[in-house]
Amino acid sequence: MVVLDETAIALLAPLVARDFQLGSEVRHLMVTPFAAAFIVALPATAVALRSVDARRFVAPAAATFAFTALAGALAVSPQWLVLARAAQGATAAVTATCVLASLHAIAGSGRARIRDFAVFTVISGSGAVASLIIAAPLAAVSWRWSFVAVSVGAAACAAIWPAALRSSPAPRVATSGPPDPFRSTMPPWTALAAVAAANALLAASVITTSFVLQDDHGWSVTETGAGFLPLNAAAAVGAALASRVVPRLGPGRALLMGLAVLAVGCVAVSAAPGVSGALIAATVPVGMGVGLTFPLVNDRTLATAGEFPVRRAAELGAAQQTGLATGALVAAMDSDGASYLLSGCVIGIACLAATLGPGSRDRSRGRQRS
Repeated sequence: MVVLDETAIALLAPLVARDFQLGSEVRHLMVTPFAAAFIVALPATAVALRSVDARRFVAPAAATFAFTALAGALAVSPQWLVLARAAQGATAAVTATCVLASLHAIAGSGRARIRDFAVFTVISGSGAVASLIIAAPLAAVSWRWSFVAVSVGAAACAAIWPAALRSSPAPRVATSGPPDPFRSTMPPWTALAAVAAANALLAASVITTSFVLQDDHGWSVTETGAGFLPLNAAAAVGAALASRVVPRLGPGRALLMGLAVLAVGCVAVSAAPGVSGALIAATVPVGMGVGLTFPLVNDRTLATAGEFPVRRAAELGAAQQTGLATGALVAAMDSDGASYLLSGCVIGIACLAATLGPGSRDRSRGRQRS
């Protein structure tokens, strides 16, 4: 539901701008308060839940997120909407952190762990698809109904979670035994930088595409939502390939490949000619890069988190929201040069991650032995 909300914002921003008589600054007005509150709430979440089973806090966090989404639907001024988005960001921080910590606690190891994170990426992507299929038609009536849909969905998640918790396996995080080559991790700060970079490229590409299709080509919100379906289909394909790519290339090279594809897609979106079909085609490598990158960076970040991973999950959430806010600001600049610069920075981060990854260290030791 958090993914559904964040995807819907890219579609709703032009409608909100017209309703409140705002210009392009609404692009970051809709994203930045959410992201800022998300980041501010993370340290408190990490401290408060540092030594507990985070799975038990998902339901109340989701219920509170539902309430704040309803507040957004009732906004009567830009100021009210900013406050509602900030409240959503804070409650989403707790929800997303607990969900990621729960996934870490019940995920397998080795290739199965990458597979579990890939499945999680596909399911998260289904939230984006639901936003395009459900929220977009609702927004054609009023953008407020999209917030209502998020509120109802989050409330349903809160109601269902306790039954899911009772049937879930006990945490199975390994605390001893030989090291697992799939669990060996690149430096955490490198993985977090890659998380921020990937989210920045995604946000910049999606928000730019949404505004171009609606403002320059006159597409409706529903048509724009359908235009993003190829991106989400490509993300599903990329996530399905992720667990097969990592064993063959190693974590560093796999991450480099995923971020490179994502960067190429962002550049293609900025450089696409004034033809809607070309712009939609340019989003396909963005989706493929997302599918390849997200499972790997999420797993690499949490791989050494231990039995109580809330602190590391909070760091992951901060990196994600920092990237989304950065991407929104780049989109608000409406400059091809800014997108090219962002893509170049991401490629640099990817090369650094590949250099510092465990696979490169293993190859270095092999050359020394020979």
